[in-house]
Amino acid sequence: MMRATIFEEHSSVLPHWFARGVSAATLVYLDAHLDLQFIDESRIAQLRSCATADALAQLESTHPLSPDRSACFGIEDFLFPAAHLGLLRRVIWVVPPHVMSVGIATALQGLQQIEGVTVEDLESFQRTPGGWIEGRLLGVDLTITDLTQLSLLPLDGRVLVDIDTDYFISVPDDVVWAEPRQVVAALKDLVGADAEVTIARSVGSGFLPLDYRFLADHMAALWEGRLDESDHWQNLLNLKQQFKRGQRGDAIVGLKLALERRPDCAATCYALALAIPDGQERAQLLAHAASFDQAYADNLVRRLGEYRARWKRIDLATVLSLHREVAALQDSTERQAIAWILLGQLYTDFGRVEEAMRCDEQSCRYSAGHPDLALEIAKLSIAHGKFAAAIPLLDRAAADDETRVSAWLLLAECACALGSHDEACRYALVAHRAAPAWAQVLKRLGFFANVLGNQVEARRMMQQYEEIERRIGRLVARLA
Repeated sequence: MMRATIFEEHSSVLPHWFARGVSAATLVYLDAHLDLQFIDESRIAQLRSCATADALAQLESTHPLSPDRSACFGIEDFLFPAAHLGLLRRVIWVVPPHVMSVGIATALQGLQQIEGVTVEDLESFQRTPGGWIEGRLLGVDLTITDLTQLSLLPLDGRVLVDIDTDYFISVPDDVVWAEPRQVVAALKDLVGADAEVTIARSVGSGFLPLDYRFLADHMAALWEGRLDESDHWQNLLNLKQQFKRGQRGDAIVGLKLALERRPDCAATCYALALAIPDGQERAQLLAHAASFDQAYADNLVRRLGEYRARWKRIDLATVLSLHREVAALQDSTERQAIAWILLGQLYTDFGRVEEAMRCDEQSCRYSAGHPDLALEIAKLSIAHGKFAAAIPLLDRAAADDETRVSAWLLLAECACALGSHDEACRYALVAHRAAPAWAQVLKRLGFFANVLGNQVEARRMMQQYEEIERRIGRLVARLA
């Protein structure tokens, strides 16, 4: 039986596959997010030059908002290099129902804005007689399905199973919607117990609540047939669900018994701490949990990341309190920078441009900052009519392949607002060439051409815009 391998963050699976000699595999991929985004060829070239898994791991981003822009892959895009390095030939994305419910039109709208995605890519997708969707995106053969359809899919060649634990959690209510026992059993029936299995916790980046970190251990124990351990984790899951249903007293009694049986279990200790009223006993339990496993220690960067990653509600008073914590943080240079970047993003959610700018400036004391925050502050500046102030921020965002398409389009808007219509056309044209499926860019190109008095070009751009909209509309109807 193959061992299930657990990683803290999902992108660490890439060097693991490399070390295992994986080639042209089919990936059965359970995740609440599709971690497939464009990566510039210069970064892919660096990855191709790696002779060892250790060398590849050195190019992994430590956090999705790491200011170290020399990294070549991370949790949001590792499937792209996995395919382009030849490790994967097909990805079967098993989507949770709460993600599938977003709708085809909304999903396609997001895909249109990704660099490298063409209308032809999107039109390659078809709904099969079995109900799942198949096509090709960014050079990757992609099947989109749910768990109920998975057993009907034809599989051939080497098959890998990869699970992000956030697959099991619906947000923002943080409810476990699927039973790990049933999911693991279904996967074993599909691929056999000898398949290569990898599991990501995804806690440090904020996508999974810390109190459900043990679900990764639960799935690994289920896969490897360690029944005593899987029973312990199942009991812990049952007690947590009991607590969520409002049966606090019974849950506390059960958690105390579970902790007596396994007094060094950090997850049980942490669950009990959350179940009891705030006070000295809770503080002691939290300290015990952290002493058993440092992953359960308080982590400001993790807490900051949770708000956006899991759509958690937050008020401005909480942001101001977090600001005081970030200002007092004594940590590594990179983590201090990440904390300021995350805080800056929270300020942008409240439209607080000045505070977000100060957070960006603080992050730049330790690094070059992050293009995501620069882009968000620029959007707010533009909304307030401060086009000149937005340009330096957009220049930073345009220098990074993660944000450059949006930055180019916004630079076009700034140039137009400041009277440089030729420059606006140049920026928008670059954005269109990078993201040819993004119809909105063509619409703006038509507007800019019209301002310049080039009616022929304006009509041509609008015709292309309308044609893309028609094609996408037909695709939505076909896939619905």
